[in-house]
Amino acid sequence: MDKSNLVFSPTMIGSVGQPDDFAVFCDGHRVGRIKLAGRIGQNAIWEWTVNPPPPIPSWCSGAASELEQAKAAFRASWGSFYACLTPEEIARWQTCGRID
Repeated sequence: MDKSNLVFSPTMIGSVGQPDDFAVFCDGHRVGRIKLAGRIGQNAIWEWTVNPPPPIPSWCSGAASELEQAKAAFRASWGSFYACLTPEEIARWQTCGRID
């Protein structure tokens, strides 16, 4: 598995893609989400979270003022999280709900 192979795909509700809500996939597995949580004045709040099956540390979520910042923060957090996984955890995770 290549931990850097992240795909940001609009969340689908019915057959309609949501423009401000993204599922994050790594090699076909859903590993997180980024969504527009709201606005404070003119400032957007993009929430992001890493959430594959293993227990997730508190540093695997956050917020940013721009989508690209949220994507960058997600990538950094995902890389750190993935580096902490044992080969057994990776194998167990890969058997859970692959999405192609």
